Amino acid sequence: MVKRESNSLFLDYLIGNENKFADICEQVDGIDLKQPEVLDNISGVINENRVLWSACLGELGWCLPKHKEKNLNLGGVIVDLKNKASIEEIDFKISECFWEREIEAIIILTEGHLSESDKSKLQLAFSLYLKQEYFASALVLAGMIDSASINQALKTSSENDNVSQCWQCYGKVIQKSFSGKYFDGTFPFNKPAKNDERGQATIEYFKSIKHNKCFDNEKAILIPLSFALLKFYDNSDWKDKKNSKIPSSINRHWLAHNMYDYNDIIRPDCIKLFCMLYQITELYSML
Repeated sequence: MVKRESNSLFLDYLIGNENKFADICEQVDGIDLKQPEVLDNISGVINENRVLWSACLGELGWCLPKHKEKNLNLGGVIVDLKNKASIEEIDFKISECFWEREIEAIIILTEGHLSESDKSKLQLAFSLYLKQEYFASALVLAGMIDSASINQALKTSSENDNVSQCWQCYGKVIQKSFSGKYFDGTFPFNKPAKNDERGQATIEYFKSIKHNKCFDNEKAILIPLSFALLKFYDNSDWKDKKNSKIPSSINRHWLAHNMYDYNDIIRPDCIKLFCMLYQITELYSML
């Protein structure tokens, strides 16, 4: 089957923001950087640029660990997106930056945050991955990503809280842990995924970062992870199956409802899920 084209929402935002970013850089010479309002303006534009880079990668399903971002030509990814390169081509380029021993290292780091039972599941997923049984590996990993947020939400939820939807569980944890303290906005855990409403609200949430607070470790994980999960939990149109199309990036609903063909899931899809699971368990360990 053929992958759908990626959503242009994040790329359109990024192109407009990069122009703003270039203008700010040109204006820095001769500006009195001691003026608080000038620093706030520069900080805001830089932050928005970082958010939108993460949004574009998230639209492809990637939330790269910080050390991998340094090894990857992010600018090349954006150029490929602008030139309308195929999703398969971009995914392949990114996945080629991961050696198998690096994935094993990510797994070891992830296991530090897991129960013995979940460690066994992760080892099963890695074993299936090494055997190139990518479909089966992805099923195990997707379930573990789901349960990470559900279990985290259950720790502080009341009896009336809805903990059945994994995006809502993730969103409620983020809202409780970071909003108000680090953000002025509200995380869009109740926004529908249709018509880009959830995507636009997610961008606005991360643009509301308070610059007088320092939280580098959390932000470095939170931003790319949120956009990757946004794509992972995107709406599904089952008519695509009839038209021999699949989502542009690996989708939880297609996995859960067995709508993928066996060969639709490939190596880059599993690497995306290993990264998501690592990032989400690392983030929750900080709370």
